[in-house]
Amino acid sequence: MVIARTCMSIAALALCVSLVACSGSSEPPSGTEPTTTSSATPAPDPTAGADAPGGSEGPSADEPVAKIERAGHSGAPSVKADPADISDAVSYDDGVSVTIDDVSFAAETSQGPGSFPDREYARLTITVDNDSSEAIDLGTSVLTLLDASGTAAVRVYAAEAEATDFAGVLAAGKSATAAYAFAIPADARDEVTLVVDFDGDHTSAVFRGGLD
Repeated sequence: MVIARTCMSIAALALCVSLVACSGSSEPPSGTEPTTTSSATPAPDPTAGADAPGGSEGPSADEPVAKIERAGHSGAPSVKADPADISDAVSYDDGVSVTIDDVSFAAETSQGPGSFPDREYARLTITVDNDSSEAIDLGTSVLTLLDASGTAAVRVYAAEAEATDFAGVLAAGKSATAAYAFAIPADARDEVTLVVDFDGDHTSAVFRGGLD
């Protein structure tokens, strides 16, 4: 009996040793790490080598405000003109000219939501003369008034300002006049820049000087 029990104990011990050896064979050797692979090529940078939108080079002396995008006009304007003084005309080679006819000053008086009572503004009356042979679409005109620091003045739409935007198509041989009001205090009127972007074929008409 003693011999039989001893044999059974030895057999059980041998079985345990065998099971431990089998289970341990599935683990990696001690001191080693699992092997992983990775690509040596970095992910592409979506901004690398990209140019500014539209290839714009930013503001310049002759174009302090970028032209707006217009349907049917993908390239740069083909008709150019030099900047002029506030009191002079911006004239293009094709016969088109832009002038500031009148400048007046006032303060807002409207009351209610969205109003700014007592805010000072300048009202500019502007004329586009079309002595070219082609009609001009003035419906997308954008005017910007910059102060000496280059900050754009806010447009004023109060009823008392009597602002009227350019609109419609200006036929060859005709003129169009509009009035734009900008919130600009008296102490900021000595040095301003007015940019009149009136169509896609002409560069913007740029005026510099003081408002008086």
